[in-house]
Amino acid sequence: MKTILEELYDSYNNFIPDTAAQAEVDNAHQALIRSLEKPERKLVLRIIDNKDLIAGARARESFECGFWLAWRLCAQLNMIDNGRLLEQQFNAGGRFVMEQEESGDES
Repeated sequence: MKTILEELYDSYNNFIPDTAAQAEVDNAHQALIRSLEKPERKLVLRIIDNKDLIAGARARESFECGFWLAWRLCAQLNMIDNGRLLEQQFNAGGRFVMEQEESGDES
């Protein structure tokens, strides 16, 4: 069962690599496979797979850190302006808004 953060990450993780760069990587990968013997090929593929797993884990950790940072900042701002509900502090575009207090002296 996925956690809420995992579901959020999956919904926002829409990275689409540059097609030219992806084609270059695929061509280099195929050339490397053709030039290596089977034991070396397995080793290189294992290295590539592990590198991709590490990159994926780092991306997820980065997303979670950013999410919790945003959550804590939002909570702190809510404490500053605690007269309004949290939902009322977002504009129609979903951005956080803090209205300035009107000054009491009108000259």
